[in-house]
Amino acid sequence: MNKRVLLGMSGGIDSSVSAMLLQEQGYTVIGVTFLFSGTDSQNHHFLKDATDLADRLKIQHITVDLRKEFEEYVIRYFIDEYIKGRTPFPCAYCNPNLKFKYLNSYAVTMKCDSIATGHYVNTGIYNGHKYLFQGEDPEKDQSFFLWGLPREIIDKLIFPLGNFRKSEIRNIAREKGFLSLSEKKDSLGICFIEGNDYRQFLKQRGIKSQPGNFVDENGNILGEHKGIFNYTIGQRRGLGLDLNFPLFVAEFRLDDNEIVLAKYDDLYRSKLYLENYYIIDKETVEEGEELVVKVRYRLQETRCNLHILNDTVAEVELLEPEAMIAPGQTAVFYHNNRLVGGGFIKSAK
Repeated sequence: MNKRVLLGMSGGIDSSVSAMLLQEQGYTVIGVTFLFSGTDSQNHHFLKDATDLADRLKIQHITVDLRKEFEEYVIRYFIDEYIKGRTPFPCAYCNPNLKFKYLNSYAVTMKCDSIATGHYVNTGIYNGHKYLFQGEDPEKDQSFFLWGLPREIIDKLIFPLGNFRKSEIRNIAREKGFLSLSEKKDSLGICFIEGNDYRQFLKQRGIKSQPGNFVDENGNILGEHKGIFNYTIGQRRGLGLDLNFPLFVAEFRLDDNEIVLAKYDDLYRSKLYLENYYIIDKETVEEGEELVVKVRYRLQETRCNLHILNDTVAEVELLEPEAMIAPGQTAVFYHNNRLVGGGFIKSAK
């Protein structure tokens, strides 16, 4: 392999320190910044950060406008999922279908044999193949977002930050004279929604949600909701009900425009059904190895058995029940700390 690497650069601390570390390892770094959303004026600040850093490190840098493609694929997916009464996970959809797809495409164009990003993820060899592994920092590990990447991309990936903790990355930036960079806050929430208010975003896109009834599991009316889009599975606060015991959002019944409320103990599920799954290590799954699964980024891993039912549906048997599992979110599987695959949750029971 040549020592040319295409690095995704956002102007933030993680991708910036990645550029420095790659240079120290002898790579010729070409930076690329993708524009996914926002106006030119909104993008000016982070784009300037990326180009200024590239100039300071004397690396080639290109900007690619993918706002049309992002709208067509990711935002369309995001809206459609809410219309279906599901909770979308745009990062898991964007990474294989847009971000890493175009990183790979431009790596070929720029004659780079490797692709790098500032994700806190490791790579390693298992049974003669390259896999993704959880990052060293358990608080920052981002393998959860990358389960859909195909083999052709995984084979090219370099993650300079995989063996570091976030505090160490800030120290590196400080030691190299990038004080303002070391003090940058992490970006949180959904990247294309200003203020992270997805409800307002849907309203601006003309997506209407009609009022309906809160009901219990037997269909008894408990009150009125303001529209299904305004609630999430597991939500307790903001229901507008005056009851003597806490209830949580348990299920959406779109056909009747009803939201089912239940006590917390009734939210636990022991089986999940996945659709649009992707398994990078089919052999481990076919051999019936016990895996661990994460159904939310910050959720502790749960032991499970994964059964492939057909080409589009898989069943997950949780060995310990979990609560607040939302259709549309993802289930991500690990064998020890090695990423095996994942899928979108269709239903749970």
